[in-house]
Amino acid sequence: MTTQHTAAPPAPASPAPDEDGDGEGPARRRWWRPDLLTTVGVLAFVLFALGTVGSPLWGGKVLAATDELQVRSPYQDVGLVGIPVRNSYMDDTFDAVMPDTLLFSGQLRDGHLAAWNPYVVGGVPLGAIPTLGLANPLTLPYYLLPDTLAPGYVKLLETVFCGAMTFLFLRRLRLGRPAAVLGGLVFASSAFMIVWTNWPHTRTAAFIPAVFWAAERFVQRPRVREAALISLAVGGMLAGGFPAVTAFTIFTAAPYLLVRALATYSGDRRRILSVVGGAAAGLAGAVALLAFQLLPFARSMSLVLIEGREQQAGEHLSAASLITTIAPWALGSVTPSHPPQWYLPVNLIESMSYVGAAGLVLIVVALAMPWAARAFLPRGTWTFLVAALGLWVLVIYTAPGAGLAHHLPVFSTNFVGRARSVMWLLIAALAAVGMELVLRRRREATAGAAGAAGAAGAAGAAGAAGAAGGAAAEGGRRWRGWYAAGVTLGSAAFGAVVFWQARQASRAAPADAAQRAERTGQLDEQVLVGAAFLTLTVAAVALVWWSGGRRSQLRRPELWSRVRLGAAATLPVLVAVQALTLTVPYLPRVDKETFYPVTDTHRFLADHLGHDRFAGTWTAMYAGADAKLQLRGLSGHQFVNRRFGELVQGLPTRQLESPTWLDLPPRADVARSPVLDRLGVRYFVTSPSDRVFGRRVAGPHGSPVTVVPGTPSAPRVTVEDPLRAVVVTPVGPLPPRTPQAAIEAVLKDPAGREVGRSRRLADGLAVGKPFDFPVAAEDVPAGTELTVQFSTTGFGGPLSAEGTYGRVALGTVTATGDGLRLVRSTPAVVYERLNAAPRIRWASEAIVEPDGVARVEREASGTLRPDQVLLDTAGAPAQGAPATLGVDEDGTDGIRVSVSARGAGYLVVADAIQGQFKATVDGKAADLVPADHGLAAVAVPAGEHVVRVEYAAPYANLGGWVSMLMVIAVVVAVVAGRIRDRRRSASEGLGAERRGQIVTSR
Repeated sequence: MTTQHTAAPPAPASPAPDEDGDGEGPARRRWWRPDLLTTVGVLAFVLFALGTVGSPLWGGKVLAATDELQVRSPYQDVGLVGIPVRNSYMDDTFDAVMPDTLLFSGQLRDGHLAAWNPYVVGGVPLGAIPTLGLANPLTLPYYLLPDTLAPGYVKLLETVFCGAMTFLFLRRLRLGRPAAVLGGLVFASSAFMIVWTNWPHTRTAAFIPAVFWAAERFVQRPRVREAALISLAVGGMLAGGFPAVTAFTIFTAAPYLLVRALATYSGDRRRILSVVGGAAAGLAGAVALLAFQLLPFARSMSLVLIEGREQQAGEHLSAASLITTIAPWALGSVTPSHPPQWYLPVNLIESMSYVGAAGLVLIVVALAMPWAARAFLPRGTWTFLVAALGLWVLVIYTAPGAGLAHHLPVFSTNFVGRARSVMWLLIAALAAVGMELVLRRRREATAGAAGAAGAAGAAGAAGAAGAAGGAAAEGGRRWRGWYAAGVTLGSAAFGAVVFWQARQASRAAPADAAQRAERTGQLDEQVLVGAAFLTLTVAAVALVWWSGGRRSQLRRPELWSRVRLGAAATLPVLVAVQALTLTVPYLPRVDKETFYPVTDTHRFLADHLGHDRFAGTWTAMYAGADAKLQLRGLSGHQFVNRRFGELVQGLPTRQLESPTWLDLPPRADVARSPVLDRLGVRYFVTSPSDRVFGRRVAGPHGSPVTVVPGTPSAPRVTVEDPLRAVVVTPVGPLPPRTPQAAIEAVLKDPAGREVGRSRRLADGLAVGKPFDFPVAAEDVPAGTELTVQFSTTGFGGPLSAEGTYGRVALGTVTATGDGLRLVRSTPAVVYERLNAAPRIRWASEAIVEPDGVARVEREASGTLRPDQVLLDTAGAPAQGAPATLGVDEDGTDGIRVSVSARGAGYLVVADAIQGQFKATVDGKAADLVPADHGLAAVAVPAGEHVVRVEYAAPYANLGGWVSMLMVIAVVVAVVAGRIRDRRRSASEGLGAERRGQIVTSR
């Protein structure tokens, strides 16, 4: 039974499964009555999807990496320390993507579409641009479900969606349902779709099969409605928030569409051009659909600081990472408690290349039998899939390939390994083709050729011609057998080379002998597990293949039919089960208590910040994680406005080593920097483990004394200067302790009243090293004698320290007039910055400095008063008179201030809003001018005025209008196409009925 090509099939029929469900027989089934093999495949997919997410679906856990917050105060100081970290590679997700998404969803529930996020790095676009995928349909669970449930259901939704779209695409390629389901499972469980979970990347990549499905539909039926589907599919990717994945997809889908058009309409140049032109129009439509975000994105990226993202010719993935195709953990783990850790130079998230043993075997089948695959695939499809896959492997995994691509757009600023996203669809398609070949097990390429040759010989009236045809067929079978054997052996040899390179990598990575042995052992063990899955797959494929070709020769064909069906059914199950060995250990499922806990430090800042901001440090307040709580921080994990970043570079230490990471060191010179004054930083937060800022006075040292338990008498300290810390110096031997071990110090005055308290984890405790206990006791009067009581938890014995006269020897840290005041010591240390200018302030005097470098130097010099503003160019005069300000609104997208000014001056907003906001004074447009290099200001005349500064979409919201019109056009195209199809079907049905009536009357 053969399947013939058609030039332009209006609706290509897929092979219908037989009663055994193997895709061979003529019996057709409706979608609600699937065959048994399809049912097994769907159940395997369900097993994978539910097993991947697991308990977050019913609220037992949260699919988030917030357990890693414990590395910083105040989280580690409130009970999180010591919790096993499930995945230490997902920083971006919990300090940027998730908190910002939760901020937007919270605002949306309050009825506000937040275009701007003012709570990190001076302010960044939020819903205005596609970076977070907030307009992507797969983000919907964040808007409908509680915060703790949303991440799990987003993962479930994207898994189901990408699997379903892969299924539809493969059905368009004339594959049977079982093969199409397996292809969807392979793509949904692929490395990229797993390791980038909780980033926008997977929500973008989930639309890759939708793009290919729409492209194939358009080739087969080039109509306006199908072009609109291209717009929707590509638009979904553009809304996903990761443009590189979209670009890699278009780089692949465009040649695919061209190849298919050339193959389908060979010789019809006009038709080919119309297909290409229509697809280009669909692509333009996708851009128009997202114009409301793409235009603001273009403007925003033109203003940010971008450096260090250029890709070099040698930047590619190691071929050794290909061992993870069947052994995902062969090169290490992501869990600190389960060594060995990943040791290739490129991290696991960028390198993971998992396909699965079943997928690999089926790909080899597809490669080994091109003649059989071409018999049912649309023209040009097999050749394109193989060629495109080979090209991507060359580009991603070899230096020559990466060298060819790194000068191209997108490749020049994005790591080439991220093209694995689209490469995995090619892999899934070939695996599905292999599954289809195994299930069909027909001899159309051999028996058909022999039959045709025999018929030709008989028609020629000579048996010799038939004999010659039979000989040719025999020769063809022999050649194909050698070719298939060569592909199989070549694949095995390639696998052996990859294994050898992985072993070399395990030995070459820096490590001692014990670590190398551990890595090699892990590699061998994991490869053996992968080999076991490989063996089971080969056995199942061989059994299906052998029994499928010998039904008529077997004594009990019904029994063997069931055996064959069972062997075929194991293939999707093997795909699902092995995929779970990657997803279950990889994806973090954390307790709700670790999901952005609100500590006393957060509550203090919420109560005291007002309209100002705080600065977190490397050790406290994880950068960007507090946007969800609407705490305005200087730090963040975002692209930073260029001029705002240049102003921050005026701090004593270099910041922004990465253009997307702003975080400060816990240093006194940074904490008191005039640059932070100009930025409205009211509070500076450090960890209790950091060295306390101030003058250090060592206590008298003598014989060691037990601190706790059993201190003979409470040590005393007399306050001479404002007190910030008391200090003890431990002596050995230190007792054993748990990760949660802590020491608490309580300070009391002579009346027994508590004047200060400090609790510190014992993580930094070391013999002979001073151990600070920060205390908020700067208000204790000089001359007051304080007693200090110590207590410990989590220690396995007594703790001793240097002492004198039978008491613990106490050192102190006191204030030095540095413009700081320690106001909170537990769970994080909070310094109030006494010289900070208000973030929203009045400047009665304007100074002009046209040189940018000189402006930053002057900002850092400390010579500017809070009522002075530094302008780029001369503007409206300031008259030196004060003003009273009332901040009426200070939200995500706008600020409204009531100004009562005795003379003209400037309202200064210490945010990174240059070029993105507009201003009005009493409802009339006003200039928002650059101020203090990276900030902004509005000239305000004397008198009573209302000043409003708000986010402004570029070009008078042109993008919004374009998107709205495009949505209408897409709806009209789809609805009109549907109506036309129904009318055509009704007309054809009426015509058929009339023809039947005519025949009957005759």
